[in-house]
Amino acid sequence: MVQKKQEITYRELRKEDYRQMERILGDTWGFSRRCKDQKVVRLLEKSYWASLLTQENFARVALINGKPVGVVLARKEGKGRKNFTMNFRGLFYGIRLGLSQEGRSNLKLFRELNRQNRQMFKEQGEKFDGELIYLNILRSKKGKGMGTQLWEDAKAFIKENGGKNFFFFTDTTCDYKFYEKKGCQRICASEKIVDINGQRKHLEMFIYKYEL
Repeated sequence: MVQKKQEITYRELRKEDYRQMERILGDTWGFSRRCKDQKVVRLLEKSYWASLLTQENFARVALINGKPVGVVLARKEGKGRKNFTMNFRGLFYGIRLGLSQEGRSNLKLFRELNRQNRQMFKEQGEKFDGELIYLNILRSKKGKGMGTQLWEDAKAFIKENGGKNFFFFTDTTCDYKFYEKKGCQRICASEKIVDINGQRKHLEMFIYKYEL
């Protein structure tokens, strides 16, 4: 059987990509494995994706044969404005999630994680010119160099706009070793025990920085 050639291309993020990006996000976080109600799964995907888009001023996707399979979001301090439309959407999805017990428990978890991240950032004390908000490749499409290319694109954006460094949050559910291989330095770490469907799991949370 002849294997179909896979053409990898890159371009700016478009609104029509959002649903696919939400699915990739949900697959990475395991929302379907964690939630019984598929309506809650969809709302979690939409809510989390909206939260990521609230501050980005750089968004680029990787495609295989025209289908989006990965994305990077970044921001440069002082460039562009916050996305208030996505803020409103995030609030709307949050209200809908709050109508069910499963939705409320997941909202509580993410708020606790965000709170701990903010506290970590406050305690580390450094100032940065930008942030790598999100970098993700569909699990089944990793290993083709797309993550590295998107990483380089985000770096170039921040540098071309006068940035000399940036930071990002990650944790042990992510491939943080990828960033260490790129020369990133871990500057802060924190631990948390999370309750997922009655199972207690240990999570390590990190802040890394990169000098351009």
